[in-house]
Amino acid sequence: MTELATPVLEASGVIAVHTGASGAVAALRGLDVTIRQGEICAVIGPSGAGKTTFLRLAAGLERPTAGRLAAAGHELGALSDAERSRYRHDLVGIVEQHYRHALSPYLPVRLAVELPLAVRGMSPAARRARATQLLEAVGLGDRGDAVPGELSGGEQQRVATAAAIAPRPILLLADEPTGELDAVAGAALLALLRELVKSEGATAVIVTHDPAVEAIADRVILLQDGRAVAERVGPPASPLRPLVDSAGWRAPELTWASAPAPSSPRPARESASMEDAASAAQAVVLDRVTRTYRHGRVGIRALREISGSFPSRGVHAVIGPSGSGKSTLLRLMAGLDRPDDGRVIVLGNDLGQRSDDELALLRARSVAVVEQARGLVPFLDAQENVSLAARVRNEARTAAGATNDATNDAAAEDIDALLERLGLADRATARTADLSAGERARLAVARALVGSPAILLIDEPTATLDRTNARAVASLLEALGADRSIIVATHDPAIIDVAGTHLELTRRS
Repeated sequence: MTELATPVLEASGVIAVHTGASGAVAALRGLDVTIRQGEICAVIGPSGAGKTTFLRLAAGLERPTAGRLAAAGHELGALSDAERSRYRHDLVGIVEQHYRHALSPYLPVRLAVELPLAVRGMSPAARRARATQLLEAVGLGDRGDAVPGELSGGEQQRVATAAAIAPRPILLLADEPTGELDAVAGAALLALLRELVKSEGATAVIVTHDPAVEAIADRVILLQDGRAVAERVGPPASPLRPLVDSAGWRAPELTWASAPAPSSPRPARESASMEDAASAAQAVVLDRVTRTYRHGRVGIRALREISGSFPSRGVHAVIGPSGSGKSTLLRLMAGLDRPDDGRVIVLGNDLGQRSDDELALLRARSVAVVEQARGLVPFLDAQENVSLAARVRNEARTAAGATNDATNDAAAEDIDALLERLGLADRATARTADLSAGERARLAVARALVGSPAILLIDEPTATLDRTNARAVASLLEALGADRSIIVATHDPAIIDVAGTHLELTRRS
């Protein structure tokens, strides 16, 4: 890649101001960026740096407040709404951070990949061939008839990416496409993206916290506080170099490193095996657990004869490739689903022998869940989200028949203390929509901690966080694990590093 290639995306002095319930916030503050044809560009930086805003502007989903933004020959700030829609239709492929926004829960994934081609008038035979090619490329060639609910989160992300790639866009914009994928699936997805860019002359702009994306990128741009402060052009070994913007502003000394900090060696007790933990008090025991989902006459095995146990204190990691059943296992341990065979024993309760009301009461009293779709209420502030969780938990106790339960609504001072412990005291009155990704992750944990559950089940808490925030969340969970059992489905080395127990799943057979 040379600097003589045609610029595909150029930002000059771009300012983007968002107005929310907490007032006006400048997401971009004079952004200067040039990305050239045929490049893979990784956009990195801490949460809140303006990365996703930049991507939305480039997609024509928002207008810049000031400055100039040109993409594929179009001045995006000057386009009408209809022209911006045509620009997206003809030239842009978008892979969103939250794949659930891109997939219908009722549409088989083969049709989800075919849909953007059908909209563009491609013949049924041609679009079916293209969908088959892409599903094979992302490792889901045998799952074309499945609906999204039958796939893991990582598998759904791969489908959403295949759908965005299908029309062969000139400009592919992706927000954390590997955030919920294991290393093998992530590498396969990046290989597909690179093939598209290099074989079809497309340009890819990928917002990421994943070093694997930086490793395949021709250009890496570091954003901080709404500005491009450093750039690397060329091989991965090339250093990030500070930038001077069009107004002559020079970035200060870099305070954010693109490479993760080395892990400190863990004490031997914190890397204990499942067998070593067997003698400790167990929060959860799994005894040959099997779960199969049915799609018509086809059975899809999510888990097969999984056995293991998790102690009543500490952080414990459920690991394995995308599609190996990690999220399914967490749902079984929460009593939100039931195994086809085997036993799930939680705090001495065989969940298969409990009624739905008894399972609801167990969750209300002792088990909290933080799922990948965290469900924070965007128009409530942080304190209100936690207060709502307290009320819902107590209503669940009452509905399940716990009329003599001594636990009442969490007092305001208890919620304040909880927010203080999770580093959110100064953000208590901020609306969820105005919080950074790292702050939202901590708020989701705060909601789950209402009522001091004995077990906290968390699904991929750091999937969309930068490395600094991911390490902060891992440290937070390690501290919280002194009082309870925290079981985390994860691919993140930062969390695996602090986990005292590891249960590894293999891809479903």
